[in-house]
Amino acid sequence: MVEITVSGILSDMDGTLVDSTAAVELTMTEWARANGHEPAYFLSHSHGVRTRDNIKRWQTVPKPGSEMSEDELDQKVFRIEGLIASNGRMLAERGERGIYELPGVHRLIKDLVKGGARWGIVTSATIVYASSALQTGKINADAPNLPFIVTADNVTNGKPHPEPYLKGIKELEKLSGAPFDPKTVLVLEDAPSGLASGLAAGCQTLAVCTGQTRERIRATEATYRTVDLERVEIVKCSPESITLRIRTLEEEEAEEGVLGN
Repeated sequence: MVEITVSGILSDMDGTLVDSTAAVELTMTEWARANGHEPAYFLSHSHGVRTRDNIKRWQTVPKPGSEMSEDELDQKVFRIEGLIASNGRMLAERGERGIYELPGVHRLIKDLVKGGARWGIVTSATIVYASSALQTGKINADAPNLPFIVTADNVTNGKPHPEPYLKGIKELEKLSGAPFDPKTVLVLEDAPSGLASGLAAGCQTLAVCTGQTRERIRATEATYRTVDLERVEIVKCSPESITLRIRTLEEEEAEEGVLGN
């Protein structure tokens, strides 16, 4: 176990707090094919990146995304994220897992709120999609349960650029009324692009394996790694500090290796 104390927490949303894999794959598989990309490759390389940035990089028809105007990009993002949200609701209504809360998230948020911790969400999604995903995943996005959320709408540069998490630090400073040292902030992330963003902002990072394979998470430069947030326990919590106990991925795999021998 690793025990750390931080001043604030910034968490990614999709793949960290909620899982929308089924809804995203249902929506984006055909889009990838229509634009000449192998779906599995596209999905593995687009996760954690703003939809507008993915359109700019990957769209080829009816014209390259890089040639689209800002208004055209806005409309395309609205259509794609709206379809993901509606597909998530449709899957849930059919009794399937469309968009749902990941293991350990309910307890973690409950403990953060109970202790009055300074925390918030930093997501590559737009506010429209983020609000829908949190609602479908049954996460209360109202203050004080969720003090703030930084979305794709609030930044010029998306992850892996540090701007999203630097913006999150500014929001933490608004809550505390004092400057925040990035080194005392823990970023919760599942995507390599998000982990790179958090590290570039000067934060500590905790990578979870709920959106990527263990192999991809091992390859990141995350400060800490764990299987999921079920392995993270808040030991002490107040507005000034949060002490967490983490069962690391390395510990778990070492134990699995011993048991397998």
